[in-house]
Amino acid sequence: MNTERIQFILRLLLGSVFIFSAISKLLGVGLFEIAIVEQGLAATREQAAYPARLVIAFELFLGAALFFPFYLKRIILPGALLTLAAFTLLQGYQMTLGEEAKDCGCFGAVLPLSSAESLAKNVVLLGLSLWLFKSTREEKRQVTLPVILAVVSLAAVFLLAPVRRNYDETFAKYTQFEKSSRVDLTSGDKLVAVFDAECEHCQEAARELSTAAAKNADFPPIYVLLFSENAAAISAFAEKTHTNYPYHLISADEFFNLIGASPPRLYWLHDGKVKARWDDDFANNILSAFNIEATARLP
Repeated sequence: MNTERIQFILRLLLGSVFIFSAISKLLGVGLFEIAIVEQGLAATREQAAYPARLVIAFELFLGAALFFPFYLKRIILPGALLTLAAFTLLQGYQMTLGEEAKDCGCFGAVLPLSSAESLAKNVVLLGLSLWLFKSTREEKRQVTLPVILAVVSLAAVFLLAPVRRNYDETFAKYTQFEKSSRVDLTSGDKLVAVFDAECEHCQEAARELSTAAAKNADFPPIYVLLFSENAAAISAFAEKTHTNYPYHLISADEFFNLIGASPPRLYWLHDGKVKARWDDDFANNILSAFNIEATARLP
């Protein structure tokens, strides 16, 4: 196999990785915003919103541009090298001087990678990019296509994932749940239950929801904001209810601000806004709200 053919195959491989990375981030752009904040690159999601989309657009452009032979030596391959080097340095910093991330956010929710896994992936891609740069000799110039790719990439990202300016901080701040990866409660439809681990009514509600989910395949997943003053109560809650819900521990003040007259309470969120809240008959309310044909409605 000659060098030009190897170069072409590696360009397709590298371009596909960049495109996959961009699309996976775009599918959960809120999760990428959260990842940027968690890694200390921005203070709030509002500050992370534009950088997140610009990174996605740049990756999309690089990936598409690598499929063509134009300005490879002068612009495209140096851009790929700089991008991968920046990501490598960031993950290296996280592993040594910072805090290693369970999920770097490189491939969104499609393929979670730890800082170590991401670092290894970037080193391999960096090596391939460096070989391509050194072995590429011919510089073909054609301005129109690269400009079109850049404009289309930027426009597509901001049209498909417009920047939001109305984050409701009530639920946007809850992003890390035990027994789950990074969660964006401000995107799509989410069900959030507020439980006290030692509350019998909360335990009963958890069992009711678990039973309904077992009988109805379309039952949406539930995230739990859990109040508890000791670890033993958390384990006891899971054992008594026979559930394994992703949960985030909240303080007493947060708990009392989120419930009604008494616990439990269940929220239906749509793009982070409260669409409905229920204090009883949880399973049947969910089945009705989501138009689920129940296999067996609870009495």
